[in-house]
Formats: sequence, structure tokens, C-alpha cells
Amino acid sequence: MLKKLTGLALVGAIALTVPVAAFAAESQSSTFHPFKQLLLDKAQAFGLSTDGKTNKQIKDELKTANAAENTEHLNKAAAKLGISTDGKTAQQLKADIQAAVQVKLQAKATKLGINADGKTNKELREALKAAALTKLQAKATKLGISADGKTNKELREALKAAALTKLQAKATAAGIATDGKTAKEIHAAIQAGKDAKKSAALNKRAEKLGISTDGKTADQVYAEVESALKAKWAEKAAK
Repeated sequence: MLKKLTGLALVGAIALTVPVAAFAAESQSSTFHPFKQLLLDKAQAFGLSTDGKTNKQIKDELKTANAAENTEHLNKAAAKLGISTDGKTAQQLKADIQAAVQVKLQAKATKLGINADGKTNKELREALKAAALTKLQAKATKLGISADGKTNKELREALKAAALTKLQAKATAAGIATDGKTAKEIHAAIQAGKDAKKSAALNKRAEKLGISTDGKTADQVYAEVESALKAKWAEKAAK
């Protein structure tokens, strides 16, 4: 009987301990690791596989990918500025780019009457931004737009909106619909209208001079009209 009870007690103990152990293992495996998740997110952003890799391996691959991306950005910036990248380290390229950017910023500053002596790139950018703000404020004031407390971006948006309103009024006066059209589209429509009027006037003049316009471009018609008029004037002068 004692053996039977002992056996039952052991079975009960096993039954109790197994789920607890399993739960403990499950809890441990499902524990959230912010650092690991951060590495996985970064790796995913770079398109790197993380299967079966340790944190160190992922970190090393991220470092390599990040360095490659940085080099690519530097090479693109150097190409835009006409800087040779041959045999240069990332640090050398960075220094060359900063120097080239400074030359450009100094030229812009000098053009606007800003003293660039001894100023860093950051200081030059701030000075240019301030000068641009003053210019935008003057434009806004001229158009009756309040510039008080507005940033460069806000002033540009206000000026853009004012320019659009002006274009819309111009288009409406010319009988051009502006609904849902951008400033660029309205401008193109106004220009097309002007070109059509010029073309009609040119064709009318060509017709009076007996010049055919069939299959000819506006430039060709204009050249023939000009030639015919010169001949006419020369004939009159000869008389």
C-alpha cells in the first residue's frame, strides 16, 4: 500500500513539475529583448538575413552595410560637386566635400553681400537662410501678405498661393478653365493659348501673301512670310 501511495505521489509530482518546467521554458523563450529586436529591425531595413545568426554577427553585418551606404552617399555627393573619389578614404572624401560646399556657400554669401570671413558651413547656411527670409518678407509685403512670425517655408507657401490666384485670374480672363489645375498646368494652358493666337495671326498674314501653310510648322510659315515681306519692301523701295 505504501509503495502504491509512493508511486502515486511520484506520478503526481511529475505531473505537477512537467507543466511548470514547460511553462518556465516557454516564458523564457518568449521574453522580449529590446536590443535584439532593434538589431532585427535594422537588419530588415538593410535587407539582411538574420536566420541563425548571433547578435555579434548581425552587428558586424550592419556595420559593414552602414559603411557601404555611407560611402555610396559620399560618392554621390562628390560626383555632384565634381570631386574625384579615386584612392580616397571616406574621411578624405568627407573633408573634400565639406571644403567644396564651403566654397559654394561663400560664393552665395558674397553675392548677397554677406561677409563670409571665418564662418563655418553651418554659420553660412544660417546667414543665407536669414537673408532669404528678408527677401521673402519683402516679396510678401509687396503683395500685401502678412509676413509676421512666418518661417521661410510658410512665406514660400503663401507666395505660391498668391501666384496661383494671380494665374487663375489671368487664365479666367483668357477663357481658360482652371478647376483642379496646378500652377504649372495653368501656365502651360495660358502659353498654349498665346501660341494659338500667334499661329492664327501668322496664318492669316500668310494667306494674305498667298503663302500656303499646309503641313508647315510655325517657324517655316514665319520664315516664308518674312521672306515675302522683305521682297515686297525691296520692290517698293526700288520704285
